[in-house]
Amino acid sequence: MFLSIAIVVCLSLVSKSFTSECPKIVTQKDFNATRYLGLWYEIERNNIIFEIASKCENATYTDNHNGTVGVYNQAITAYGGYYTIHGVAVAKDPSEPGALEVIFSNPPRIGDYNVITTNYDEYALVYACQSIPILSYKLEFIWLLSRTKSLSPSRINELKKIIQDMGADVNSVKPTTQDC
Repeated sequence: MFLSIAIVVCLSLVSKSFTSECPKIVTQKDFNATRYLGLWYEIERNNIIFEIASKCENATYTDNHNGTVGVYNQAITAYGGYYTIHGVAVAKDPSEPGALEVIFSNPPRIGDYNVITTNYDEYALVYACQSIPILSYKLEFIWLLSRTKSLSPSRINELKKIIQDMGADVNSVKPTTQDC
């Protein structure tokens, strides 16, 4: 009984869909990691368990000079604490440079980071999905990013439509507070 309740609570805290198949997404074919480097602010996201109740999320990407990209994420937690995590991103397949895998060290975690679209100077749309077929469940991760702390409503709607048209659920995508 306790296990059932724990599973329900955990699943309710993440962006979820009770369809086990992740959508077939298309990443940006001409993605250029060098142009993507630098500071990105999180403008909107869905309910991602490791970001719940955080604000001022941003990420800085750096060139590691070995074919990988350094990842430095930071945020302010709901309790006023400062949160950071470091990792390394690498293209999973050179023929699809926008499909990356990020390896975080502490806590250890590996995840996909699929750049759906970016113009490098203003916006980026990033998506990841993890299927859990045994539970007929999938976890979706959607990030709308900007080089500044805001994006126009029309750009936000355009990005949401792109990922929704690929089959992702954008109903839980909400603004990230950027008042720091």
